[in-house]
Amino acid sequence: MGIDINGVQLLIAARRKGVRFDRSVMLGRSVLNVFPKTLVAVLERNGLPADKFKNAGPECAYAEPFFEALGAARVDTIDNSDYEGAKLVHDLNQPIPPEWREQFDAVYDGGTLEHVFNFPLALRNSMELLRPGGRLFIHTCANNLCGHGFYQFSPELFYRALSLENGFEVERMIIHRVGPYGNWHEVSDPNVIRSRVELITFTPVHLLVQAKRVAVKEIFQKTPQQSDYVVKWQETDKPAAGVMKKPVFARAARLAHVLKTGWTFYRQQSLGNRRFFRPVDRE
Repeated sequence: MGIDINGVQLLIAARRKGVRFDRSVMLGRSVLNVFPKTLVAVLERNGLPADKFKNAGPECAYAEPFFEALGAARVDTIDNSDYEGAKLVHDLNQPIPPEWREQFDAVYDGGTLEHVFNFPLALRNSMELLRPGGRLFIHTCANNLCGHGFYQFSPELFYRALSLENGFEVERMIIHRVGPYGNWHEVSDPNVIRSRVELITFTPVHLLVQAKRVAVKEIFQKTPQQSDYVVKWQETDKPAAGVMKKPVFARAARLAHVLKTGWTFYRQQSLGNRRFFRPVDRE
C-alpha cells in the first residue's frame, strides 16, 4: 500500500479545486513512494508547505505528513492489524462500526481494496466513512497484475458502484501505465457512450478514481448492473431472427475475421481510442 507520484498529483489537483482533507483516513497505512526532492518540487509548485520533506526523516516514510501538507488536521489508518501502526483496527470484510460512519472528509485507498475478499462490503465500508461532500480516492489494479491481489478492476465497476443512486458521483477516473512516467487518460463512462470500455495492454495498468459523496443513501440497496445489459433488458423490440448464411469462401471468411479482430484491437481496445480514453495533463 502506498502513494506514488500519480496519487500525489491526483490528491494535489483535488486540493487545488477546493477538496478538503481536514480529517482523512487511509485504508492500510500508505507508504510515501516519492523521492523527497520530487515531492518538495511538486508541493512548492502548487503553493503547499514542503518544509517537512526538505530534510525528510523517518516520519516521512509514511503518508501522514503529505496529508498534513494538503490541510489534514488528523490522519487515521484502518487496517486488519496494527503491525504498521493503524489507529483503527478492523477487518474490512466486516461492516464498520456505526460510529465511524460519516466521520471523514477524505478516504484514500492506495492498494488495499484489491486484497479484501469481500470487496463489495469493503467498498461500501469505504463509502460509508465519508461525510456528505467528502471524497473517496482509489488507486488500484486494472490490467496485467494477475496474482497481485484477489482482484483486478474494470472502470465500469466504479462508475456503477459510485453512482447517484448510492449517493455518489465519479468526478475523475484516470487510467495510466504503472510507474511515474505513464501518460494519463480520462476514462469514459460506458453508460454515457453506450459502449463497453475495454482495454488490452502489454504492461501493468492502474486506475485512479475520485468520487464525491453527494448524499447519504442506503448503499447498494439496488445491486449495480453492467450498463449494456441494462439497456438490453429494457429493450421492448427484439430483432427478428435471421438465417445464417454459409460462407461461400470459408478460408476468406476466416481471414477476414482475423483481420477484423486485429483492427478492433488496435483501433478500439487500446489507449489510442479517444472515445474511451482522453489524454489529460498530469497536473
